[in-house]
Amino acid sequence: MNSPNLRPLSAVPKTRRVFSKRQRSRAVSVGRQMLEGVLLLALGSGLLAFLSWLPQKVDAMVVVSEAIADLIRGLGQLLEALLGLAAVILIAMLLLAGLLALVSGVFRLVKSFTRLISSERPKPSQIIHRRSRSRR
Repeated sequence: MNSPNLRPLSAVPKTRRVFSKRQRSRAVSVGRQMLEGVLLLALGSGLLAFLSWLPQKVDAMVVVSEAIADLIRGLGQLLEALLGLAAVILIAMLLLAGLLALVSGVFRLVKSFTRLISSERPKPSQIIHRRSRSRR
């Protein structure tokens, strides 16, 4: 019955520190900080040099204008496709509503005809007599 994971009640600490302060992270060494700074400077200057070289090889305005035109055409096609899908869904819903109306109408007619055929018509005196009994 004694499990090695169970401790006696006297060994359980009475208070727990729930909101303890976090340990401070170690300070970054100066050499690492300098290396990161040099690498970031190299990356930034390389990117700026590439961007200044790019317009000489590629006409940037043509690329940007073609990209915007493609985006507008794509959005137009997306909107057209969504409208077509909405029309198909609307037609399907109308079809289902029509079929449901037909089926429920047939069931109600069948039910009314079966009630008409199965029950005999009571005489008017019996109807009045039943009503007077129910009022008492």
